[in-house]
Amino acid sequence: MRGMPNDEKKSKGEIDLNKHLMEWGNAILRAAVIILVLFFFAWPMRLMGSSMEPTMGDGEIVLMNRFAAMQGHYETGDIVMFHYYDAEGDKTVVKRIIATEGDAIRILEDGVEVNGTIIEESYASGETTGLVDMTVPKDMVFVMGDNRETSFDSRNMGAIPCDDLKGKVFFRLYPFGEFGGIN
Repeated sequence: MRGMPNDEKKSKGEIDLNKHLMEWGNAILRAAVIILVLFFFAWPMRLMGSSMEPTMGDGEIVLMNRFAAMQGHYETGDIVMFHYYDAEGDKTVVKRIIATEGDAIRILEDGVEVNGTIIEESYASGETTGLVDMTVPKDMVFVMGDNRETSFDSRNMGAIPCDDLKGKVFFRLYPFGEFGGIN
């Protein structure tokens, strides 16, 4: 008989099977790591509505960092996503943080005042109206859309609990002409 003895053939077959299992295991592990990274650090979402124009518009696809929500650290100017519940059901909402816990916020004829200072809002469009004169409660934020005339935000729904925030929007994927970071 030519060739290898049965014991040697069996060993080579086992080695080939082990090699394939290791390759498949490695590929599955890499895919799992990529999915986890995407889930926590770069979750894609499509925007609906005009409340964040001119910064972001209807139909744009952006990335959201969910890890930020787990850390619970938010700052004025962050663009955040949260769920809002009303009579029509659950809505995914994207707004900009204007004030954080302990900040005194007022809406005046000449702008938005936080802690006694009118804030510079080069990102905002339209007239900012509303009857707001409050101190943001502990573990809450005050949010507004950049398109002040169409946005339904903290001027209407009140301060948002930080626990309801799902992440920070940080990058635009689409449209491709505006691909890049979001301020």
